Amino acid sequence: MERWLNYKQLTWLWLWLVLSALMIFIIGNYTTVDLLVADGMFDFNRGYFTERHTFLFATIMHDYAKNLLAAVWLALVVLAWIPWRWRPHWWSAEQQYRLRWVTALAVMHSGLVSWLKHQMPHACPWDIDRYGGTLPWFPAFSAHAPAMAGHCFPAGHASSGLWLSALCLCWLPQHPRKALLVAIAGLAVGFALGWCQQLRGAHFLSHTLTSLWLMCALLLCVLSFSSNGLAHHPYLKTIFHDSKKHTS
Repeated sequence: MERWLNYKQLTWLWLWLVLSALMIFIIGNYTTVDLLVADGMFDFNRGYFTERHTFLFATIMHDYAKNLLAAVWLALVVLAWIPWRWRPHWWSAEQQYRLRWVTALAVMHSGLVSWLKHQMPHACPWDIDRYGGTLPWFPAFSAHAPAMAGHCFPAGHASSGLWLSALCLCWLPQHPRKALLVAIAGLAVGFALGWCQQLRGAHFLSHTLTSLWLMCALLLCVLSFSSNGLAHHPYLKTIFHDSKKHTS
């Protein structure tokens, strides 16, 4: 199987993934970083998160950004899954194959985050008694009270931008440095969206970091266990070659 990256690169990435998981676990369970960050965003004198209802964060960075990124994803879905009869001549089968992985990763990550949110009882900062709510605070990865039903972990809004990191597949394996920059840029967009929600009191830092880690884990699984083209996918290769015969 032809790989997106060589074994050495994959080994380093898996090592970083494991170390980052350990770091997030320590931050969420054995430090008060979540509370310290949230404290800095909460006005204890007035008793609320000052950015919770501002136009910039509540409307532009939440509603508008989410809708814009959803539109971008839909446009990529059209390019990725357009029937061969309508595929532009400049859009190759290899590019379409890679973009299918990008759109699929977006769905997988969003679905995984959504499923976890419904399973987890973690409360949002604005629901914690420390910030005017009614629920007690617990470390992110510790046992929570059965009565809690916050469903706030991991961060959902961040996932609307984190999938952009999967676009790095379009530059592999020929341009690994460009691919790395694209991946970092996509993760930065997702983290920025998660940070905006933290400013509003919707999430703790560990929530955002966990969503980011899950995206990295899914992407790394694709890089490790799939090929980078059609050469080792006989069924897909047959489809694309048949399409060429019909168009010629």
